[in-house]
Amino acid sequence: MNEELFDAAEDFIQKFYGDLRNLRGNFIEELLREELNRGYYGATAEEIFFTLTTDEQDLILQALKLQELSEGRQLKFMLALKSLFPDSEIYFYKKFLLYLPEEESEATLKKIELIKILFMEVGNTEIEIYFGKCFGVFGKPQTMRLDEMILY
Repeated sequence: MNEELFDAAEDFIQKFYGDLRNLRGNFIEELLREELNRGYYGATAEEIFFTLTTDEQDLILQALKLQELSEGRQLKFMLALKSLFPDSEIYFYKKFLLYLPEEESEATLKKIELIKILFMEVGNTEIEIYFGKCFGVFGKPQTMRLDEMILY
């Protein structure tokens, strides 16, 4: 009987702490959502954020939460880009070089603008975007295809 009671108490404690961790995670994300809603990141970020799908908003909120909990905005900027554009290639050479294997669209440009506003370091806002054909990067054979690349 004592063993069953002990096991039940242990299960309860584990679930309780798990729920607390989840609540804290969701709480931070909801605070960040509210900050976006109130325009704390600017009107442009607010406007673009609410045009995203719920899944895309959740990805942005998770990346913002990571940024709040740690340092390294450049890394978070790259993670946010990769989360919304998993097939993209991102390089940094004096500025960000972003390759997207898709056609250019207003929706894509707005998503990138939101990520820049929320995650890019102030003063380091230069990004060059390539749609369709990748730029060639020495040492990366997958990008070195004649007639299918832009030399940088």
